[in-house]
Amino acid sequence: MANETRVNLKHLLEDLRDAYSSPIEEVIVTELIANALDGGATRIVLETHPETRVFRCVDNGNGMNRASLRSYHNIAASTKERGEGIGFAGVGAKLSLLVAEKVVTHTRGKHGAHGAAEWFLKNAFRAPWKFVPFNGHIESGKGTSVAITVKDLSSPLLDEIFLRQTVQRHFYPLVSSQEVIVRALKNVYKKPISLEVNESAVYVEALGGQTKSFLVHFGSSRKIIGAGFLEKANMDENFWSKLFGREANRPSENGLRISTYGKVIRGGWEWLGIPMKHPELLTGVVEVPGLSEILTMNKSDFLTTPGALKKYYETRKAIQKAVMPILREFGEMEERQDQKKTPMQFKPMADDIEGALSLMTDSFPGLEALVGEHWRRKLASVVNMKKQKKLVKQELAQGLVEQPGQRDSARFQTPRELRSLETDTQGTSKKRQRDPGLEIAFEDFTGNEVLLLGKLVTQRVLINTAHPVWSRAQRLGQEPYHVLMIVAMTLAQDLQPPNGMYEFVSEFLKAWSEASEKSGKLL
Repeated sequence: MANETRVNLKHLLEDLRDAYSSPIEEVIVTELIANALDGGATRIVLETHPETRVFRCVDNGNGMNRASLRSYHNIAASTKERGEGIGFAGVGAKLSLLVAEKVVTHTRGKHGAHGAAEWFLKNAFRAPWKFVPFNGHIESGKGTSVAITVKDLSSPLLDEIFLRQTVQRHFYPLVSSQEVIVRALKNVYKKPISLEVNESAVYVEALGGQTKSFLVHFGSSRKIIGAGFLEKANMDENFWSKLFGREANRPSENGLRISTYGKVIRGGWEWLGIPMKHPELLTGVVEVPGLSEILTMNKSDFLTTPGALKKYYETRKAIQKAVMPILREFGEMEERQDQKKTPMQFKPMADDIEGALSLMTDSFPGLEALVGEHWRRKLASVVNMKKQKKLVKQELAQGLVEQPGQRDSARFQTPRELRSLETDTQGTSKKRQRDPGLEIAFEDFTGNEVLLLGKLVTQRVLINTAHPVWSRAQRLGQEPYHVLMIVAMTLAQDLQPPNGMYEFVSEFLKAWSEASEKSGKLL
C-alpha cells in the first residue's frame, strides 16, 4: 500500500482567512473582484439569488483554458508575480469553500477554450472537484463566473447593501467620478471599469463641498507616481445625518485612502501624519500603482522589510507634499500660534540627532525618507568617505600608496562638518535650496492630546509642553534628556519597527551617543 501525505485543508484555509483583518465574506468579494481585474476584466457584476442561496461574480476578463481551470483547484497554486496585480492566488473562490455547500466555476478563455467545474469541502482533509457541463453563462466572448451556494440564507453574500458598501470601501477609486483618478489608472486599466451589483452600477457621490485634485511627484523630480483628490463637505443641516447614516451612494468612511490598482490598502488620517482641524469633514483617495510591489501577500497592507519601508516612506512624504497646500486652502492646516520653534540650546542636539539617524538607515531605511533630503546628502558624503577609506586601506595593504601621516576621511565627520564640505565643493556663491531635515518644536497640546508626550507632523517632532513631565524636566534641568527620549519614542511609534519600540530606542540612543562623542557635544 502506497504512503500518502495528507493535509488538513480546512485548517489551511482557516489560517489563510486569519491573515485578513476583514470578515471572510468581505475577503471573498474583494478577492474575486481583484482577480477579475488582474484577468483584464472591464465589467464585473455581483449577483444575489436568495431563493437559491447563490452569490455569483461574473466578469468579462481573459478567462481560463481547461489546464488553467484544473490548476485553479490546487489550494497552493498561483501564477502571480509581485507588483503585477492585486489578487492573491484565486483565494476568493478557495476561501468560499469554508462558507459554501459548493462552488461552481464557468470560464471561457482565448480561442473559444471553455470549461466548468464544481468544488466543495467534503471534510477537513478532502476538497473534491469535478468537471461539469459548461452552461454558457458567460455572456461576453471571454470571462469567468464563480457561483457560490452558501450554507446560510442569512449570509452577507446575499445582501445587496453589504456588497455595495464592500465595493465602495475597497475599490473607492474605481467607483469615484473624479476624473483625476480615471486618468491615473489609464496606464493600469486601458478601458473604464464598471462594477455592478445586480446589474446596477456602484458609484460614490461627492460630498457636495470643495473638491481639489492633486498629482504626486517623486521627490523633487517631475516624475508622476500617483494622483488623487480631497473633498471637504459643507457642514449643512443634513450633513451629519448623511455622514453617520452612511447612505448607499456616499463614502462610508472619512480620511484619505491610499490605493494601488484601484484597491484601497489603507484609510483614515493616521497613516498620513498630518493633523487637521476637522478630519471628519474630509475624504479622498490617492492612487499609487507602484506601491503594488510592496504589498503583503494578502494585499491588505504594506510589507515591513527594509526596502519596502523605504519605498513606503518616500511615497508618503511625496503625498504629504502634494496634499498640504490643499489642506491649507481648505483651512485645515492653520498654523498654531502657540507652537514654539527649536530654542537655540537645542539646535546642537538636533544636529547630533540628524547624525544619529544617518547612522541608522541600514537598520531602519524608512528614516531616510521620513527625515528627508536635508541629511540624505550628508549620508551620501559619509558613505563616499567610508568607501574612500576602504579603498585606501586596500591600496596600503597592496603597497600601492605611501602611509599618510593623517587622513581626514579616516574619522567620522559630523553633519556640520559635512555641510562645510558640501559648501566647499559647490562654491560659496551658489546657494542651494534644500528641504529641511528633522525639526524639533514645542507646543502646548490641548483636548484629547493633552497627555501625549509628543507627535510627529511631517518632518517635525512636536514636544508637548503641557504634559506634567515637561514641567518636572524643567525643574530638574533635564529638558535635553526629555527631548531626546520623546524624539526616539515618537519616531519608533511612526516607524513601527518589527522588533518593537525598545529595539529602535536602544539603537537610537547608541547612535546619538556616537554622533555626540564625535561632535564633542555629548550632554
